Amino acid sequence: MRVVSLVPSATEIIYMLGAGDEVVGVTYACDTPPEARMKDVVVKPIYEMDGLSEAEIDRVVSGAYARGESLYRVDMERIRSLRPDLIVAQSVCDVCAANTRDFSEDFWKIARVIQVGPRGVEEILADILTLGEGLGRYREATELVDSIRQRIHRVAEKSKPLGRRRVFFMEWLDPPFCSGHWVPELVELAGGLDLGLKGAHSRRVSEREIAEHRPEIIIAGPCGFNLEKAYSDARVLRKLWWAAEAMVYAVDAGRYFSRHGPGIAEAVEILAEIIHPETFRGIAPEKTYRLV
Repeated sequence: MRVVSLVPSATEIIYMLGAGDEVVGVTYACDTPPEARMKDVVVKPIYEMDGLSEAEIDRVVSGAYARGESLYRVDMERIRSLRPDLIVAQSVCDVCAANTRDFSEDFWKIARVIQVGPRGVEEILADILTLGEGLGRYREATELVDSIRQRIHRVAEKSKPLGRRRVFFMEWLDPPFCSGHWVPELVELAGGLDLGLKGAHSRRVSEREIAEHRPEIIIAGPCGFNLEKAYSDARVLRKLWWAAEAMVYAVDAGRYFSRHGPGIAEAVEILAEIIHPETFRGIAPEKTYRLV
């Protein structure tokens, strides 16, 4: 089978199911595992964001939205030339990856299309099973889902008797956005109460909303950013009045929180160690979060 993956999390899943050799096309952001970078790139960003501040990136994205423009350039000619049997696309977010609206009308005629668009943990796991079935690797997908579910369940059961600590997971720092989709659910499973709502879109929040939530823990996880970049940007939070009483952490959002894939197992462990370190110390993978 020849597969074109237009979703970084799907690329990771495909490799974990042992079907990496079947991938013939990916996006510029498909970097897990590293060998995915060796595949043909069929989606690239239209705008160069490297070196821009979060506020500048927000202005670029907002401007493109206002003009009805896409953020991505999809090379349909290259996709056709790869002769895929299966294409994996997404409908979760127009900012994080190319959306099916970015493709030409004959996109659906090129190959069979699996579209993923999870809002919560169970939907992420269901998408893994769907991909496994589509690849003829349902048994491997079931084993992967069982492993992820067990790790999440262990954290959730251990956190149940603990007090719920108020958390503000920041999906963007300037302007401030609360988290959405699966992240508030992960926070809850790890023993916290997030400002964002489970299954809802991330959204811009006011300083008043943040202050009224009275966060004990602020987690800087700008969408797509690695730990180093998140930490660098998060240092300014220490100067803001609504963060004065909170512990502030930066996380590797690009690897564990922005993507709807197997990384949610590590994500809930990272959150558990941040929110309840006295109970979960040592459970998070190394170098995945940092106190600001």
